[in-house]
Amino acid sequence: MSIEHIAVTVLAVEVAVMVSARVGAERRHWAHAEGRGPAPQPREDLAFVPAALYGIAAAAMAAGALTLSVEPTLGALATVAVFGVLLPAFTANAVLRLSTRGGRRAVTPGLRGLAATVAAAGGLVSAGLV
Repeated sequence: MSIEHIAVTVLAVEVAVMVSARVGAERRHWAHAEGRGPAPQPREDLAFVPAALYGIAAAAMAAGALTLSVEPTLGALATVAVFGVLLPAFTANAVLRLSTRGGRRAVTPGLRGLAATVAAAGGLVSAGLV
């Protein structure tokens, strides 16, 4: 299996994780609106990503780009930045939201480590898309 196939597989998994986290958040919002559940947590939106996850994904993306000798064209850098920083950071945040059912107080050091691993793996493999 080539690095391109692995990168596309990782991309598909990232999208699936983000969609499932979004569906869970929407389900909690609808349950609250219908009176069947507690109020959703503030800032539960998946777009509120901790800055550390962006940094981890960016560092891993840069390491992957240097390892694979990505040609520094504008298109290649934009592709790697979007798929190597934004998506892995959003996916890592989605993992946190899925693990804690949207809560921020239930985040343990182990879950933070898992999120950092997801961000680093996504950033590292993203260089294979170019």
